[in-house]
Amino acid sequence: MPFSILSTKLFIPSIPPNVINRPHLVERLSTGLTAGRILTLISAPPGYGKTTLLSEWLVSHREHTAWLGLDEQDNNVIRFWTYFVAALQTLTKNPFGQEALQILESPQGFDLVQFLTSLINDAAALDQAIIFVLEDYHVISNKEIHEGITFLLDHLPNTLHLVIVTRADPPLPINRLRGRGQITEFRASDLRFSTKEAMAFLNDSMNLSLTEMDVQVLEKRTEGWIVGLQLAALSMQGDTDAHKFIQAFTGSHHYILGYLADEVLQNQPEDLRSFLLKTSILKSMCVPLCNAVVGNSENMDVLEKLYRSNLFVVPMDREHYWFRYHHLFAELLLSRLHRTYVDEIPILHRRAALWYQDNNYPESALNHAFAIPDFSFATNIIVNNWRKIYHKGQLHTAVQWLESLPSDFIRQTPPLGVAYCWTLFVRGNYDRIATYLDDITFVFEEMVTSGMLPKEHPEYNIILHQVILLRAVVLRHRGDVTSAVRNIEQLLPTISDLQQTLGQAYVDMGLTACYSQMGYTYVAANDLSKASDYLSRVSLHARRCENFFALAHTTMEWARISILQGQIEQAETICRHELKLTEKPAYADFPAFCLIRLALADVLRVKGSWDEAESLLQQGLETARKTGHRYYLAQGYLIAANLHHVQGDLIQAQDDLQQAVRIAESIQNRFLNDAISLTKERLEKKSPKVQNLIEPLSERELEVLKLICLGKSNQEIADELFIALDTVKRHTNNLYGKLGVRRRAQAMNEAQRLGLV
Repeated sequence: MPFSILSTKLFIPSIPPNVINRPHLVERLSTGLTAGRILTLISAPPGYGKTTLLSEWLVSHREHTAWLGLDEQDNNVIRFWTYFVAALQTLTKNPFGQEALQILESPQGFDLVQFLTSLINDAAALDQAIIFVLEDYHVISNKEIHEGITFLLDHLPNTLHLVIVTRADPPLPINRLRGRGQITEFRASDLRFSTKEAMAFLNDSMNLSLTEMDVQVLEKRTEGWIVGLQLAALSMQGDTDAHKFIQAFTGSHHYILGYLADEVLQNQPEDLRSFLLKTSILKSMCVPLCNAVVGNSENMDVLEKLYRSNLFVVPMDREHYWFRYHHLFAELLLSRLHRTYVDEIPILHRRAALWYQDNNYPESALNHAFAIPDFSFATNIIVNNWRKIYHKGQLHTAVQWLESLPSDFIRQTPPLGVAYCWTLFVRGNYDRIATYLDDITFVFEEMVTSGMLPKEHPEYNIILHQVILLRAVVLRHRGDVTSAVRNIEQLLPTISDLQQTLGQAYVDMGLTACYSQMGYTYVAANDLSKASDYLSRVSLHARRCENFFALAHTTMEWARISILQGQIEQAETICRHELKLTEKPAYADFPAFCLIRLALADVLRVKGSWDEAESLLQQGLETARKTGHRYYLAQGYLIAANLHHVQGDLIQAQDDLQQAVRIAESIQNRFLNDAISLTKERLEKKSPKVQNLIEPLSERELEVLKLICLGKSNQEIADELFIALDTVKRHTNNLYGKLGVRRRAQAMNEAQRLGLV
């Protein structure tokens, strides 16, 4: 997926302890579902038990329910629909929404109708009915998201039933749905507790002993408002004169809430009250996180105790490891936090950010860093984490993090600028790299001159080396290959010297980058022998520093060069060796490895092992679609085009090519454009068997040419075809003449160009 998915947003909330069963409301929910109504709308102010009612109903539908808890950050269109698909994927056994995610991931925007059409088609093909719950929809203010939900409702398949939980009616065509009988609605008047329910709640669940008259008074003054009753009950626990409390209890919801919240907090021990206020900054909580934020390691069972005490704590998973506060209670706590501990709030967010970073939740860490707000701190989080996701091949997430900072911040912060330039490198935007490098170099030199970054500081060498490498990339792009090589050659000896100060991991990262860039530079110089030599050195270091992104790209390039050199067996060995890494569960789903699968599929195409090539091709395409990597997907389509062309399926080959072209038009990647041009040239031939030669090759000459391209010697060809060695030499000389070449390497290049093998 394009960024890290916070799984707790997809958890169905558990039923609170001692819940008051509401069978009449559950029956209404079920009736709406069985009647085929497309939407259930639960719209009521906070504190009316909307989520609790749903949790009770969904007990019998849990295996068929997708849940998405929304927050303010979900107003981003890409984020909203990515989470929407992720929620559906929790129920689908097979990969779901791959094409939709591909459409969604277009860097230049996406076609909403095309995206939703694909998603609806996938949903319509499901073999099960799904209830999809959007909780807290009132936080959504993005007009484009509302338009998308409206389109979805207008074309909803029978396999999908939408439930929207909100504090206010959303700008959706509710009147139209109501007129067509396609909606089931619940309002505050439906959800309020009756006197009977209030009696059961106060006396049975909250362990009070109130008379029916006292309950009626309380129910009337709260208007059946469940959270008001709960707060009142908490305030009365331990009170010797509950009747007197109830008689004095009055006011509107706003004042009741403030009064009761103060009462509830005041009745808690000081340490618990402090815990509640300080942890209110958290969207989700677990004990270690709470301890880190509060600065106390003695709260091992406090969340479970709060849950059992009905103190507005909601479990987010079945194991009761993650919890959250009731939304309304969280708002109250936050408002009081700003009154009580206002000076500590940045410290609390910083502690949360550090915990999330240390526990590998960088996205949540960044949310708290931005809440401080402290862009320098956010920068540290990004700098410390971007390589991990970048090396895995999660390019979109790296870009999203970097571009969430103020526009000038990247240019004025060399570590961020370097990171951003590498994302531009992958996207082929070399001209923009040059402009960023000028700014980065200026700031970097100023920092060194002013003493802010002494040459003895480890960061000095890291930035310096990255800038030199990126300069080499720009020089290569401008055609100055000699200068590019010279830059990297001067850099190489200095990297190993830094092992003592920066450690082996930095050395491996540096050598991975240098060797790969040297390889690409020699490819640009058309010196395939030197290119192969440098690319062959990448694997050892890339594996050690877990830069699988570089490993995948260099493996594909090295395999391609090996094919051109006639070393087919070597190309296959290279790819299979790296793919063994996917046998480790920790690496199996890394997006970068799909590129190696695609590379191996291309090798097997040349070798003639078309069945296995097709299988690997489909695996690679599936991963590229699922993870939203459009560059990988386009490369896969080009390999598919070449495979289907050599198999004689020209219609499918052209379709594959057009898929790649459509992607290329949106991402503007130079490498991809070059690959498309080469593939177009190959596909111009009507058939791999129709030769565009003055004198076509004979069937036997084609057989000999294929074996030459597999790297076979003349003797090996003679043995395999059961012919004399002199006969092989004669066929070889003949086909050289027809192809207009003099050497084996030239023959293999021409055979590839003409699509003869």
